[in-house]
Amino acid sequence: MQTIGERLEEARKRKGISIREAAENTKIRGDYLQKFEANTFEIDLPALYIRGFLRSYSRYLDLDPVRIVNDFNILLADGKPVRRETREVYGRVDFAEAARSKDAGEPAPANRAAQDQALVLKYGLLGGGAIVLVVIIILLFKVIFSGSTPKAAQVTPPPVQQNTVVQAEAAQTLTLTATDATRVKVVQDLDGAVLFNASLARGESKSFKKQGKLLITIESGKSLRMEVNGRNYPVPFDGYGRFALD
Repeated sequence: MQTIGERLEEARKRKGISIREAAENTKIRGDYLQKFEANTFEIDLPALYIRGFLRSYSRYLDLDPVRIVNDFNILLADGKPVRRETREVYGRVDFAEAARSKDAGEPAPANRAAQDQALVLKYGLLGGGAIVLVVIIILLFKVIFSGSTPKAAQVTPPPVQQNTVVQAEAAQTLTLTATDATRVKVVQDLDGAVLFNASLARGESKSFKKQGKLLITIESGKSLRMEVNGRNYPVPFDGYGRFALD
């Protein structure tokens, strides 16, 4: 029976895609994809993140994500993930050029080091851009909600202003509706209380009383619709991610 890694590697090679191309298209780090294909899952990430990456990678390779994730859960329960060596490197090495360099008494070009440096730079820029995007989204939410507050509330005494804010927040209701099966975690930033942490089936909805900022983690952003008091708010990403809702 094939392991998870063997199925992933076979599907990727069948599509004629390199690790680098897969990493660029799925936005998953290339070293993670290499470890997945080597059937090695001992990386410094929560199991929830690994399931999300496996689900996204399986869909990209036209494999059944449910089966892949179930097999991963079985490995996780056993506590002994299978490892196997992989001979594929990230990128390509010109062996003919290396042989010519060796015959000529010259060292082979440091292709791997240059590729690794380019990869680090690229993902560093992508990560910085993602942080900037999240900050812009948070600022937009703050502008929207602060713009709806009457100016008179700013000159009222502090106790009255606090009561007004609490009443306004208590009246807000957050509704999450799954357009496709996905997993959602909702944490109240005020006291760290976990309001919801489970999977939503397609068409299933959950509502929460919103008090202050919420931290929302979604396995598949495109599979979730979000409403506050009946007003639609778009999820700021399509795949796996986390954002704050003020």
